[in-house]
Amino acid sequence: MDSHAKYFYSLIGILGLALFAILAMNLKLMENDLGGGRKAFLASSWQEKTRGVTYAPPLSSTRLFKTLRLNDRLPHIDTVIFGSSTAMGARPDMFPGMKAYNFAQTGNLLLSVIGEAQYIQKNDPEIRNFVIPLDWSLDFLYMKGTPSMADLSEPKPGMDQKMPPFLARMKEAMSEPRIKNLSAVLISILKSHHKWDAAKGIFLDDSGRDYRCADGEIARDYDTMNRGTCTGFRYDGSATFGNLERVKQGEHAAMVLEATIPSSKYSKALMDSKGEINPEILKGLSGIVANAKGKVILFMPPLLPGMEKKFMMMHPYAEYLAHTKKELDSWAKHENVTIVDAGESEKYGCTTDEFVDQHHAVSSCYQKIFEQYFRQAPDRKGIYAPN
Repeated sequence: MDSHAKYFYSLIGILGLALFAILAMNLKLMENDLGGGRKAFLASSWQEKTRGVTYAPPLSSTRLFKTLRLNDRLPHIDTVIFGSSTAMGARPDMFPGMKAYNFAQTGNLLLSVIGEAQYIQKNDPEIRNFVIPLDWSLDFLYMKGTPSMADLSEPKPGMDQKMPPFLARMKEAMSEPRIKNLSAVLISILKSHHKWDAAKGIFLDDSGRDYRCADGEIARDYDTMNRGTCTGFRYDGSATFGNLERVKQGEHAAMVLEATIPSSKYSKALMDSKGEINPEILKGLSGIVANAKGKVILFMPPLLPGMEKKFMMMHPYAEYLAHTKKELDSWAKHENVTIVDAGESEKYGCTTDEFVDQHHAVSSCYQKIFEQYFRQAPDRKGIYAPN
């Protein structure tokens, strides 16, 4: 074998060992992060004791953790904020006279939300008020199906989440975010004065140590991703979005354009549905309104400034979206409820840097929205939006 061949095979061997090491370390980190629901119980218990910021991995599946937190909070609240991650910016102190918990979960469909509210109405009579988002941009208003009652009873240890299949874990372990995270982890270990303790804390311990966020809140990370960023949920259930960067003004025009091209998920939601709301959704919402002992607040979540306005200037999206809003307005007037339309978030004073993407607004934007609603139109029937 000549020297070139030896060099080539040596290089292949070194690369193979490096890839194997990356795979092995990331699989270990993922085993810690994704190995069932044990961490959800640990994180929930810690938050109940400290009222700090945390979450149980993975951040893409928050139902077990949020259900544990809801059951802890139920004796102390009279209002539940439902929804998906688009509603996580809403904070309970935005709802005067109400004691709320934000139960919004990642990827939670409106069909599921209705089932959750139905469960609460049947099993938790102390909950009087219901705050529910109506997302058109994510297809939630149009999605076919029938709501079915959820089970929000208190989870018990042993009701663990299943580990993903091994091949799926291997693919995830070699993904760019996981490799970047591993690089950051290894660098932090190398920089540490106590390298063994640092490595043990990452690869073997259930969580990191408590630390303080920029706003003074205490936090603890049970995930090896997003360490030290104050990512997760506050005691009130709202999200910090600490792992995500705010949209910069220089990115705004491109992001609006990206959102409104025909191939975008937002455009497809309108094109596929032609703006026709699933009647089963309205039927389910009517039942919630009829059975509520207090107030039902419905809202269309804020979108990046200028995004919905652009849709309303484009054919045929404008016609489809106008049809959706006309149907919602008619339904809301019939049910004697308000729908807070925050799609054109700029009307409420929300700015580009209060978003992390086209459809996720942080708490400061939600503060402006609900402040105006409660000041100007708390008893209005139908759709409300500032002129």
